Amino acid sequence: MPLKDRKPFKRLKPPKDLKPDEELFYLKATHEVFRNYDDFFERVIMCNSLVWSCALTGKSSLTFQEAAASEEAARQSLKTFPNALRKPILYLASLTQRKRLNELCDDVFNYVKDRYFIGEEVEVIINGVK
Repeated sequence: MPLKDRKPFKRLKPPKDLKPDEELFYLKATHEVFRNYDDFFERVIMCNSLVWSCALTGKSSLTFQEAAASEEAARQSLKTFPNALRKPILYLASLTQRKRLNELCDDVFNYVKDRYFIGEEVEVIINGVK
């Protein structure tokens, strides 16, 4: 869920006393329902403001829709990450003493680039044959 002020966005629950013929305002981006146009408009303005960040990547200065799209892209990217490397890389990241993310990534990459891990798939070409 996108973050606003470093806190996860919480959707408003629909009113329990809704009537079938009641006129409502529906915000598609957040899937929220409003009875009052002013509340609806205020939420639209908030969603379109550049105050959101992606909970998975840390990207900031996004709209609600951009932050949600960034989270979905990050989830899809994680699905393609090899299962055999998840534990070793997380373990290595936990051992490093770096404070900056780019330094941590460099440390882990420099260690992993010349090593193989149990369960990792390896492609070998010998005399031009895979």
